[in-house]
Amino acid sequence: MKKLRTNIIRFIKRNPLYTSINFTGLVIGFVCVVFIGLWIKNELSYDRFHKNAEQIYRVHRYFYDNNGTENLHLPYVAPPIAPLLKDEFSEIENIARVSHAGMLFRINDQKVTEPDVCFAEPDILNIFSFEGLSAEDNLLNEPLTAVISATIANKYFNKEYAVGETMEFFDENGTSYNLKVTGVFKDWGQNNHFRPEIFISFSTYANAVGESELKDWGSNNYETFVLMRNKPQQLDSRLDEFINKQFDNGTSWTKIRMEKLADIHFNWYGSRSSIYVLLSIALLILLLGSINYINLNTAIYTKRIKEIQIKKVIGATGKRILSLLMLESVLFCVVSLIVALLIVRVAIPYLADLFNSNLAFSVGQNLNMVALFFILSIFIGLISGVYPAKVLLSSKKNSSTNSKMSFRNGMVIFQFFVSIALIMSFLTVNKQLDYLQTKNLGLNQENVITVSASPNHIEKLKVLRDQLIKNPTILEVSGSKRVPSQRLADSNGMKASNNGKMEPLGFRVANIRADEYFVPTYEMKLIAGNNISSKTKEEKEYLVNRAAVEKIGWDSPEAAIGQFVEYGNEKGKIVGVLENFNYESLHNAVFPIILYKDAPSYNRLSIRINPANLSNTIGFIKSTWQDFDLSGSPFSYQFIDERFERLYQSEKYTKTIFTCFMVLAISIAILGLVGLSLFVMERRTKEIGVRKVNGAKVTEILAMLNKDFVKWVVIAFVIACPIAWYAMSKWLENFAYKTTLSWWIFALAGFLALGIALLTVSWQSWRAATRNPVEALRYE
Repeated sequence: MKKLRTNIIRFIKRNPLYTSINFTGLVIGFVCVVFIGLWIKNELSYDRFHKNAEQIYRVHRYFYDNNGTENLHLPYVAPPIAPLLKDEFSEIENIARVSHAGMLFRINDQKVTEPDVCFAEPDILNIFSFEGLSAEDNLLNEPLTAVISATIANKYFNKEYAVGETMEFFDENGTSYNLKVTGVFKDWGQNNHFRPEIFISFSTYANAVGESELKDWGSNNYETFVLMRNKPQQLDSRLDEFINKQFDNGTSWTKIRMEKLADIHFNWYGSRSSIYVLLSIALLILLLGSINYINLNTAIYTKRIKEIQIKKVIGATGKRILSLLMLESVLFCVVSLIVALLIVRVAIPYLADLFNSNLAFSVGQNLNMVALFFILSIFIGLISGVYPAKVLLSSKKNSSTNSKMSFRNGMVIFQFFVSIALIMSFLTVNKQLDYLQTKNLGLNQENVITVSASPNHIEKLKVLRDQLIKNPTILEVSGSKRVPSQRLADSNGMKASNNGKMEPLGFRVANIRADEYFVPTYEMKLIAGNNISSKTKEEKEYLVNRAAVEKIGWDSPEAAIGQFVEYGNEKGKIVGVLENFNYESLHNAVFPIILYKDAPSYNRLSIRINPANLSNTIGFIKSTWQDFDLSGSPFSYQFIDERFERLYQSEKYTKTIFTCFMVLAISIAILGLVGLSLFVMERRTKEIGVRKVNGAKVTEILAMLNKDFVKWVVIAFVIACPIAWYAMSKWLENFAYKTTLSWWIFALAGFLALGIALLTVSWQSWRAATRNPVEALRYE
């Protein structure tokens, strides 16, 4: 071992540049693999801490057009479904309905909004793991009882054991109620999609909303969880039979399915494909570092041939020499991994923040993963060292020169292929993001803020609007059920007059319930007719968008004006047609939409403002809003454009990821080029001197030295183009509205790679070409 250490130190001292290039490339590769490994482990851990995670399901509901096309998928279902499923499926051990709500509580003399409180049936305690609670104690059976997390207990009572304490909460009218705390459970942590910290008995909710709500098949607002240890065979067909029992031929328009708890994170918030993509790229980065190691060690074999031949002369066998060389390679990789682990340990908080993740790293909590990394480093060391070692053991200095050069050239081409493909991907993602942020949505999202609206706000909406509009910086105010950037999840059955006959439509028409000021607030464009009237009329007035006109089959927007429709069993007349607008994210195509007034359902205010003197305007809105708020809720607001921007967080993280990996890949490729070009210049020193003595110009020598590198880039570019085009085409399929894969993206990626290669190589070529030929010949 001492002799091995001496050999390694001697080699490093003789070749400091090559060693540093190899070391840096491998460390970068291992940093990528370690970070992505931690990220994948974190993603795979979502919802897994529950004892029965593999047997827990969430019930989903789907809706279909007459032609069988899915038009809506909800992770929530109607309230009658849970008790009916329990009766129908003997395999279901426990089932619980959950209704989420934001609620107002009092801490000392201050009112605080808890954004995710849930009303849950008692079986929720049997389905999920609540450490510190016993489901047999019937903790959620009685009205006005609750179980809370340790964090909430500390927040409200300054102690973890708060059983028997009471929590005061308020309804929208300011009426207060007292909840009795019947249990405190240990915090779940962040790696779960379902993490309310206050669970209130469902009977509290049932008493408030009444029996009619709990029998409503149209109220798909209940997250419903099932514990089923023995999943029945042909579950989907049995669920279809269940729906057809409730409705004649019900599966023609609606179905329910069960989604495993462990799949929810990937199906709704993450992506399994992203795991494969990121892991592949990280391994490619590590492969690039290994390629540098192979290339440079192979390239400088001539400096060690004398050393190997001397060892053979004094009796060392080829097997022993090979073992020592392989051990050097493995040790080099293991040290690179150790340095990479230290870097990740220091950088993980910054990386977690960059990728909006709750990543953390300690060796003690990741022993299996760290062991796997060390096995990987040993494997990389063996693979990366075997070819250079075989070259060093070759008895003939010039044997198989062409095959060695071809192998080395192929690996350089691969490095450039990866770099060019990542540049193309980065440019495509960046172009798509720019497209999403600049596309005309058909509504003006700029300078509009939205605030919550209580029943009292809505009841006195006209007075509230008049008060707000007095401020010259407030341009328009509107009340609505939802606001742009939310899902178009609400719909009813619709009939429309076509050829003089009222017929049911075979497709879904989503609704927007809003007042007459909604259209001017969002500056939507009326292309036919008029806006709904501010006055109360006997006939219901409806607005539709162009997509609805076209799908219903009316000849033109103008032809739709005056047509009678029946929406949700309420007959009315089309008074105006709106140009298509994107209410949801651009992942979704424009949907047929109907807009009408329905004041009792409103829960949001939209306020268009002049951005000048913003703080004073917000202050005025706050004080006016509070004058009409009976509950004393804390005031909060959001800008609509910021809400839209958050819809594309996934794409922003994708851009960040590609940027980081692209920079790392290019950096490793540059390091490899520096080392390889330096070696080439050293080998051709005598040739350059002879050519200069014979009259060759500096430009001719530069062209000669750079020719091979240019050729490698061109080959890599040709290979990368179709592969990157296919991958990015697949990625763009996630969007209903997408940019084009322009030719300049591929051309720019090629020119960037070529420019990087030439800049990296040319400065060394210039030094070699401008060197005194006498020195060059004396070098030999």
